[in-house]
Amino acid sequence: MPIPQSTGDRRLVAEAHLQTALFGVRPDLPSTALLVTADEHGLLSAQVYGVEVALQRSVDRLKDELLDRFRSFHPIYDHDDLDALMRTLKMIAPKAGVAIAPNSVDLIELPGAVLVLTVNGTAVAASEDPLHLLSQALVDLRAQR
Repeated sequence: MPIPQSTGDRRLVAEAHLQTALFGVRPDLPSTALLVTADEHGLLSAQVYGVEVALQRSVDRLKDELLDRFRSFHPIYDHDDLDALMRTLKMIAPKAGVAIAPNSVDLIELPGAVLVLTVNGTAVAASEDPLHLLSQALVDLRAQR
């Protein structure tokens, strides 16, 4: 008789499986960007930089939903839009008392037009609204000083 997996084991197996699958469609995302959590009802949630992108009961369905969301994803922000947001952040950060080291900040778009601002690979803020993203990032970065 096989031993049933604990919720923790199931979550870790799902996370490892999904990290490999996600890298196949988004090699720009580090494996640390993906986290799988499990609730008390057995639902698994796949989160990329803290943004939930899939929610299912089984690992296979979670993987299918995650890959479907990323394969069908078409960014709404072009490179110039993201550059303008980054320039704005770099211009207003010193005025807000936030020092940003060169090449430490990145802006990533996820499915659902969610923008994620990372500093040294760690998510600082995420939002569907670019202005809210910038203000939240500055508040959080200032609080981390």
